[in-house]
Amino acid sequence: MITTPAPSHGRARTGPRAAAKYRGLAVGMTLVATAGLTGCGGNGAAPWAAPSSVASAASPAATPQAEPDTTEPDTTTPGTAAPVTPGCKAADLTLALVEGDGGAGMSQNRLDLQFTNKSRNPCTLWGSPGVSFVTGDNGQQVGDPAQREDRSKGRPVTVAPGQNVKSPLRIVHAEAYPPEQCRPVQARGLRVYAPGDTAAMFIQSPQQACSAPGKSTLSVGVVQA
Repeated sequence: MITTPAPSHGRARTGPRAAAKYRGLAVGMTLVATAGLTGCGGNGAAPWAAPSSVASAASPAATPQAEPDTTEPDTTTPGTAAPVTPGCKAADLTLALVEGDGGAGMSQNRLDLQFTNKSRNPCTLWGSPGVSFVTGDNGQQVGDPAQREDRSKGRPVTVAPGQNVKSPLRIVHAEAYPPEQCRPVQARGLRVYAPGDTAAMFIQSPQQACSAPGKSTLSVGVVQA
């Protein structure tokens, strides 16, 4: 048996009071739903929170990344306020090859590498320079470099503007060795590195030099005032 719903008596209520009532019901339902979701979360965090935010709150502060050290080196002598004189660079110097103590012998020459400070400021040299024979237009090294006197044998030498200092250089003649052991080559001159510098200087000194490994004909001492 099919029954027909009884028709509604009266008309649906409309107007401000009815709208306010419906809004109240909607707010109440929203609060109930939110309370239910919070209870299910367990820790009070909303389940749609971004993982990165949760991780940031739970983890300690990030360690700052290391950066290049741009601190200027200490330029004072321990226990004093006096600044240390900077090292001489190739741009500060002129180089000459001059006669040294002992002069020339039958099988060797004793010369001096003379460094002159052409800058307007004093600078310091300490130790022995790097020296080697070179040949050709491209400055190809000939044989082994000079044997260098240990830096501990000297001391820092301050070179005032216009002043020069010397480093003793001993050159053994290539003719002092049998040709098969020396393998002589015509050198154009000497490539020189001031102590503590990486920029090369060149001085002409044409002569025969040994190209065989282990047969250096050069030895150089520490810089002296």
